[in-house]
Amino acid sequence: MEGIILYSVLYIINICNAFVHASVCDIKYEFKENEEVKIADCKNKGLNFIPQDLPGDIEVLDMSFNLLRMIGNNSFVNYKYLQELFLRQNQLNYLSKNSFQGLHELTILDMSVNILNLSNVYSPELFHPIKNLTKLNIRRNMPQPIAFVTDYNYPDHAFGILTELSFLGIDMMPLPHFGSGFGQMTTLKELHFDSCYLIRLSNETFQRFSSSVEQLTLRHCRLHFVCTEYNALLPFPNLRVIDFFGTFMHLKHALQLLHQYRYKNITTINFGHVSDVSIDRVDIPYVLTITMDIMKNLKTICVENLDLSENGIVDYEPGSLFSFVHPKCLRHISFKGNRFLLFSEKNLKEIQYFFRKTVRLKSLDYSYNAVNYEMKNSDTSNSDLNCLSHSCVILPKSLEKIDFSYTIANMFPKITLIVPKNNSLIYVDVSYSKINLAILILQIRLETFISNGGDYSFAWNQFKRSPYNTLKTIVWKNADLDNAFRLYGHQFFNSIRSIESMDISENDIWYFPEDLLNPMQNLTYLYLSKNSFQTIPVQLSDHAKVKMLDVRKNRLTSVSSAIRGWADEMQELHGMTLHLTDNAFECNCDNIDLIRWIQTTKVELDSRSYKCKLSNGSVIDTLIAYNSLYDLFSDCKNTMWLTFASTLLSTFITISLLLFAYNRRWKIIFSFYGVIRRIVERKVRKCYQYDVYISYEGDIVIWIKNVLIPKLETEWGLTMCIKDRDFLSGPSQADNEAESIKSSRSIIFLITPEFLSSRDCMFELDRAKYERITKNLERIIIITKDITITDIPVEFSYIWNYAFIVQWPKIPEDFDDTWRKLRMLLTDGLIA
Repeated sequence: MEGIILYSVLYIINICNAFVHASVCDIKYEFKENEEVKIADCKNKGLNFIPQDLPGDIEVLDMSFNLLRMIGNNSFVNYKYLQELFLRQNQLNYLSKNSFQGLHELTILDMSVNILNLSNVYSPELFHPIKNLTKLNIRRNMPQPIAFVTDYNYPDHAFGILTELSFLGIDMMPLPHFGSGFGQMTTLKELHFDSCYLIRLSNETFQRFSSSVEQLTLRHCRLHFVCTEYNALLPFPNLRVIDFFGTFMHLKHALQLLHQYRYKNITTINFGHVSDVSIDRVDIPYVLTITMDIMKNLKTICVENLDLSENGIVDYEPGSLFSFVHPKCLRHISFKGNRFLLFSEKNLKEIQYFFRKTVRLKSLDYSYNAVNYEMKNSDTSNSDLNCLSHSCVILPKSLEKIDFSYTIANMFPKITLIVPKNNSLIYVDVSYSKINLAILILQIRLETFISNGGDYSFAWNQFKRSPYNTLKTIVWKNADLDNAFRLYGHQFFNSIRSIESMDISENDIWYFPEDLLNPMQNLTYLYLSKNSFQTIPVQLSDHAKVKMLDVRKNRLTSVSSAIRGWADEMQELHGMTLHLTDNAFECNCDNIDLIRWIQTTKVELDSRSYKCKLSNGSVIDTLIAYNSLYDLFSDCKNTMWLTFASTLLSTFITISLLLFAYNRRWKIIFSFYGVIRRIVERKVRKCYQYDVYISYEGDIVIWIKNVLIPKLETEWGLTMCIKDRDFLSGPSQADNEAESIKSSRSIIFLITPEFLSSRDCMFELDRAKYERITKNLERIIIITKDITITDIPVEFSYIWNYAFIVQWPKIPEDFDDTWRKLRMLLTDGLIA
């Protein structure tokens, strides 16, 4: 018998464990290449095991960002249809030789960002079950080695079986040796190296690899200067992408590696930051002037994307940097972070010819070039210039993006860049630039304009000339816009009516001229952080498309009810995000509604706890204030109603004197005084619309009309909210109920047999619990009529601790005591 019981207990435990494990991962479906794929999403679940109870027909399993340390034998045999397996960013350090047994359909395996050591983890048997893999990513696993002087043999006996691979991501050791097994990957197209500790790129480094490789990535090899040999890339005659960004080998040596690709087509050559000041030597100085010899290989290549950024270039000889044999191939070119004049008189004709021939050029990046600092009349301008008095360069019509941000360059003579009509230019960034360079855009088709720092005039003048433009995004940070608003008032934005996103942060703006935003009816995202606003401009409430408002780091002391109401409307309409951090909010009587709104609104705020200052000068946060509303602000309504009381008493004295003058009886005066006293006594406690809200259901409304109303309203002078009588038409029933309960001092649940089946009354109970917790509701009273206390719905058990129960008597002799008890609960002695 004990054995049976123990077996039953273990069986139940196993069932519970299976249920828990199965609920850990999310099963979902996605369309890939027009086919529905079943996915088990187990990312970031804190798992240290492979779940064994997922659906057997899943095709993708994502175990990334968990706590796996090892993969045991047969861990995936239940998932024979698995095609993609992601084990990225765990703590894997061990793989059993049969870890991937049964995964014969697996094509993608990602084990990057773990601690799998190439020297001892990969056994000859490991990849046999998954030899049809097409993509293997095991980058960022190897730690920085201790020894840099010995060859490192890669386990080609394990990798050689993966003959179907088209993508291999792996780490690069200081002196790598790839065995003959890597040559069997005859379909390999992409070869990517990460965690790079390379110190020498020799002619033998890639000798064993197949010539099928078309994309080679070797990024961020920075521990040592990488010595390169002339024919290091010879094994890869078909390369289309060469990406050596951040690998310190010097630009001169990197360009020499291109000799075998002369007069060939290459999609991307990324030699950004291959020179660095840390490798400044006499034979390869960091400060580099581009010569014809340095460019002899690159100039012959038909390259689409060229990155020569951050390489210490300070000048270029005529016939070098812009002397491409096939300039029409160029689409994207970056000179970011160098120190040379892009436009100069000595190379003007060469530049003019270059831009005439780059008919497919889409982007030009000349940002972060600090050439010289003595600037005279150097701000980028757009005055009506002509090529008679200035040197002109006509940019290609194909150009879509220009980035001249953070560039300081004093060019002589002054150069005028002309963007012709029918252009494709949609993005311009001239932030914090100081260039005596005029840009003349003959036809504005921009979608994004960024002009941070300096003066607003360049961008403003451009758009003023072409008011019917298509601009969608403008960033005008730190651009002296406060002065612009004072000069031009509400007309300032007239020429950018199509704007959807506007960032005018850091402009010391403290007000908006009236109707300033009226032209921008499509405004959706507005960033006003780091200004001097004391209130959020109420004119925003006229804009119905705003989804994002950022007013961080201003001087706001509150958020007006108009803006709060508008934000709630925007949330209901299409979603709304509001950022309010780092303002000067006050936690005082005037801001109680704001404190409540922060916690209850559905608007997506950047916090629910903002710092605020109390009246005594101490600083708390709005969440603490919300949780302590009664303690902190119990006197707020009293103060308001004491003023009201004072006014009433003054009125009483005035009327008394008038009545006395007309020889009226003092009895009338004291009767009037009694009315005032009762009003003041009730209102000075708290401002409520109703004294009592009645929750009921069924025919009991007749009893309420004939019995309850005469007693509470006529005799006791209380105000009652009765839904069949007082609810307005228009708002929903639920909205009426919620608002009325919030505006009532007490609520009475009149429980009758009809009440038991009412869902509506359950909603009223939930609202009453909420308002009681937020201290809006002073009392909850339960009256049972024609029903016993034991039959009260179980939902009311949650409020027994603070509810008052009155059982309505059946014997008339007991009515007086019941009325007396109810009056005491409702009036607190206010009715004499």
